[in-house]
Amino acid sequence: MTEITKGQLERLHRSGVALSKAWLTYAQPDLKAQWQELHQQSGTDLIKQDAIEAAKTDGDMSAKVAHALSSFSKLTNARRTLEHTLQANILSYVSSGHIHSFGYELPRSLSSAPVTIPKPAWAGTCDWEASTLSFRGLEFVDVRLTTNRIRNEILERGNVDKTPTNPAGRPGVGAAIKEAFNALHKTGQIDPQASQSSHYPKVRAWLELNKPDLPVPPASISDKTFYRYFSPLFRGL
Repeated sequence: MTEITKGQLERLHRSGVALSKAWLTYAQPDLKAQWQELHQQSGTDLIKQDAIEAAKTDGDMSAKVAHALSSFSKLTNARRTLEHTLQANILSYVSSGHIHSFGYELPRSLSSAPVTIPKPAWAGTCDWEASTLSFRGLEFVDVRLTTNRIRNEILERGNVDKTPTNPAGRPGVGAAIKEAFNALHKTGQIDPQASQSSHYPKVRAWLELNKPDLPVPPASISDKTFYRYFSPLFRGL
């Protein structure tokens, strides 16, 4: 395996998303929609509504207070549970090699370069808010995550041979799109009542995470190509 140069490591680090934001940036589209929906709800409004209802009920003051905070508590618990789910998903993406991590190892100096964080280190203590990772005496700061596609693009820029190739055994986009459709359909993310094109971002996101070796980056696959392979399956629903 070719050694990654200092310049490539710096570009990989710059291209990444800070750990504090990556768990939401790389979230599956349906889970990201859930997150946005939960944060569109106003906790203050829920407290006010429940307080009005609590005032109408019988019981002592502690019971009224509990009633007044019930909806707000459910909202905060739902947000916290989803946040933990999204963070757990990121750890699984790193473990499976679909996302790569880079950061600075302490002690850090002005001349320090970013390093590739080894997968085993993610079994350590992760501070999502501070974007740091600790593992058996190793300390990584300014941790950032990047996708397979971006990593491959940066590493391949230094190759001398720029001739496009399609190595034998590399999966084609048609088969990959069909696989993405089946996977999304299995998890209830294909809505026959919605437009076909509204599903393309979900397919791209799935391919980004699950098909790193496509001959064409998912972001570069045209809507016409998606339609060609997606449409027969979609109509079949």
